Amino acid sequence: NGSVEIKKTVNAPLTLDLLRNEPELVGHEIRNLLSSAGIKERRCVVGVPAAWVLTLHTALPDLADEDVQSFLELEAERGFPNSPDQLQVARSIVNTGSARYATQLAVLGDQVERFEAILAAAQLRPVQIVPAIAALPGAIADTGLGCLTAVVNEAGVTLLISAGGGIVGLRTLDHVIEAEGSERRLLTDAIARELRITLSQYPEDIRGSLRELRVVGAGDLAGQLADELGPRVKPLNLTARRLTTSNGAEHGLQVIGEPMLSGALSLAAQSLSATGDALNFLPPKPTLWQQISRKYSGKRLAYSGATAGAVAVVLVAMFLFQQFQLAGLRSEWRAMEKQVTELEELQADIRQFRPWNDANATSLGILRNITEAFPEEGSLTAKSVEIRQQSTVSVSGVTRDNAILLRTLDQLRATEGIAEVKVDTIRGTSPMQYTFNFQWRGNR
Repeated sequence: NGSVEIKKTVNAPLTLDLLRNEPELVGHEIRNLLSSAGIKERRCVVGVPAAWVLTLHTALPDLADEDVQSFLELEAERGFPNSPDQLQVARSIVNTGSARYATQLAVLGDQVERFEAILAAAQLRPVQIVPAIAALPGAIADTGLGCLTAVVNEAGVTLLISAGGGIVGLRTLDHVIEAEGSERRLLTDAIARELRITLSQYPEDIRGSLRELRVVGAGDLAGQLADELGPRVKPLNLTARRLTTSNGAEHGLQVIGEPMLSGALSLAAQSLSATGDALNFLPPKPTLWQQISRKYSGKRLAYSGATAGAVAVVLVAMFLFQQFQLAGLRSEWRAMEKQVTELEELQADIRQFRPWNDANATSLGILRNITEAFPEEGSLTAKSVEIRQQSTVSVSGVTRDNAILLRTLDQLRATEGIAEVKVDTIRGTSPMQYTFNFQWRGNR
């Protein structure tokens, strides 16, 4: 009837670790908690921890829709630290009116499989696995608008940036809660600094659409963050406000009562209203027709047995003829093997030393400037350096401290011949993964 009512709730920490203990044991603990609360429902939605999610933001070139998928697959292969076949990837498209962007969110496939095994042991059937923050009302801004959502919990602060009908970025800020005896307080200056750094990575049309910072969370920490962060985000043209309830509506459904706004409630309402299926880390399940085809495919093998026997005779004859041809080819190869080996060695030398024959030593000049800018003690390292068209340079690696990365970028900006130094991505905390690029204008 277009309304939902919370009948039963259970909120208890698990004694077992999701990633370390056996999935069967974790699943049994979850089932026992649900049974003690009298909850018998089998279908469920899962809020994956935001810290598990990798993000990759990409500007979309002017491509046909059928070519966008291939382009994003190439970007994922280049930008994520893991190969695509190790990841479960979901995509969100952002349209600002002047440009289109895509944000790819990925979770390790092993973690998703482990989640499914835990839920199966708990006798639960997942219909969606998604970051809970993305299900909060209004967290995904409509086309032409933009907003930031900050969720405060015991571990830190999770930040979601959205604009143009899609997700722009997702970050977790750890080590921003300080304990003083029995009291806990937020390091608001550190949060504001990380917020400025995060927003500086995105284009102006996205930053210009952001107008509001919404703070969600139970307890005094969320109120502290909203109050103290408000003056600090005014220079960014943002207004901070705290959200405590959904005002009786969640994803088009009327919520009976005035429950506290939470990711769990929003996930459930989103699933019931069927408005959030686009973002889902749950692997696709085979359709009923695919299951039937797989079940009865063995009968077709029985009918094809007689044909296979006849084909086998033909294949044997072809195999014997092929062996006769191969014997002749081997004889010819032995006659030319020495000359071919010498030619291959010569080609290998050419490929090995061709890059060093550049009269301008462009590559060496670029590498020299990068090496001189990096600190000597190893606190900032580069995993890969990509030089495209002898002018565009992309550097990826890891660092223990964000300040060291910023100093290195400042030194590169001050280097003659280097221009347009920009940060592409910063992920993680310690170590942090980074990618930046610059334009090479010439040797010093």
